[in-house]
Amino acid sequence: MSGIPLYCKYPFLLRLEDVIPNPYAVLPVLIGTPDAPLFEKLLSYLKLIVEKTSVPLDRSTYNSDHEVIVFYSFGLISKAIKEPQLLTRSAVAYSKRAGSFFKTESDEVLIDVARRTGIEVSKSVQPPRVLRVAGGVKGKKQFEWESLSYGVSLTSFTRLVAGRLEQDSSYNLSSQIVHEGVVYVDRKRFTRLLEEACFHYILKTYEGLQPPSVDFQSGIQPLITEVERYLESVRWWRRSFVKEGRVGEEVSGVVEEAFPPCIKKTISSIKSGGNPSHEERFNLAAFLVNIGYSVEDVLAVFRTTADFDEKIARYQVEHIAGLRGSRRRYAPYGCDRLKSIGACPIQNYCAGGRHPLSVYKHNLKLFKQSADEPETENASPMGNIQ
Repeated sequence: MSGIPLYCKYPFLLRLEDVIPNPYAVLPVLIGTPDAPLFEKLLSYLKLIVEKTSVPLDRSTYNSDHEVIVFYSFGLISKAIKEPQLLTRSAVAYSKRAGSFFKTESDEVLIDVARRTGIEVSKSVQPPRVLRVAGGVKGKKQFEWESLSYGVSLTSFTRLVAGRLEQDSSYNLSSQIVHEGVVYVDRKRFTRLLEEACFHYILKTYEGLQPPSVDFQSGIQPLITEVERYLESVRWWRRSFVKEGRVGEEVSGVVEEAFPPCIKKTISSIKSGGNPSHEERFNLAAFLVNIGYSVEDVLAVFRTTADFDEKIARYQVEHIAGLRGSRRRYAPYGCDRLKSIGACPIQNYCAGGRHPLSVYKHNLKLFKQSADEPETENASPMGNIQ
């Protein structure tokens, strides 16, 4: 991979203005219509980002400018269609692709990328070493010394671990060698931290983009139409089904506004790049299959998590849905259990019962009642918390 240009692999390290002097005037010509040079490339990348949370690399040209333009175009399109979750999905996909390149990069490139994405790091001249299990033969463990060659500042380390890595005990500060404000890590752990830094850097880059103007959106309207058509075809949108005070009929039985707080909390964590606990993930999957989500719908919800594995996740969701094993569909946890594991974000209990499904059914009734009644100012269809 050494022959691949740096910005083909890491397009987020360049500014859009570094490639196109007047991007908002030029981009419509490059991506806006079916005959534009990057129209099809952008759509092909989009499909893999949505369906696989991965980003391909056009190995036919290795054109850095094109990679940078497509990268920024995802951010602009997501803002144009007001779909922030697509920003997160793109950030996850691009950071995962970067992580695949890190495996074969030189130390110099890794440290350069790290510093440009906000990690304070240096390569240790005389690194500390730790004894790790390297394998085993006939039940006997084998050990080897491993050098902790990368010194990451304590502030950088704690900042990166505080997000999606906080559930991984191997990143606990108590498990690290720390000296004079520096955390020493091996190459594998360092590249994982670097992938996390890239995720946050990309998301911040997307969020900092200038909101698309009406003229700009008009210039790329054919592309926006095609993107929306595609997202609709893969059922990406599970928007509010309450429109202008009435319950719509687009999808039977699913009203996201009626979800209980524990479910909203976990979904919000996933959308923002968080790393929900195993119990929270089980609870969310069990809740969704019990209100009518298919296995594919549930997988789509979890696909943006950093550790998503299609094969493992599918097996687990099918098991929860009663399609494997005992063939028994699992129910989500009760409210008391959810409070004990920190999955419930409120102090008391929701109206409607002490189980997520009971609360959801209660909230659905309130929504349907409000749909049949005249609108009153400041009226809320949700019940009071008890």
